[in-house]
Amino acid sequence: MLHPVSLILPCLVLIPNLLFLGAKPVYMPEGRNKENPILAVAEGIGRLGVLILPVFWEIHLEKTYELIVFIGMIGSILFYYAGWIRYFTKGREYKLLFAPLLRIPVPLAISPVLYFSFAAIILHSPILLIASLILAVGHIPMSLAEYNR
Repeated sequence: MLHPVSLILPCLVLIPNLLFLGAKPVYMPEGRNKENPILAVAEGIGRLGVLILPVFWEIHLEKTYELIVFIGMIGSILFYYAGWIRYFTKGREYKLLFAPLLRIPVPLAISPVLYFSFAAIILHSPILLIASLILAVGHIPMSLAEYNR
């Protein structure tokens, strides 16, 4: 069964990414970082999963733990937006896509993984949790490698 309201969850993460398409970074390093193909595949599978799977589960906010997790979701998406706001307001420098924020490394990789992991709990979706973990396995190490480049 489809739950269109749950589609809001991936859309909240996609909004800054859509803005990014029209505001490419400046001061990009020369050449490309050699990607680990296993991490790239994991990132792709995880990304596809977290964007598609939420629509198949209904949001639950009846129990105390669900409300606490929902607060965690709000915190992680706000942190994600803070990273994007920094990128857009500080000249769209490439390094800002990976630079620590409040001492947290690669915030634009970690915060969506947390967000979708929390979403898996309020959606009661173990499959979304697995997709979030697969995303973490690929996205976080690749972002760290790009930061260290």
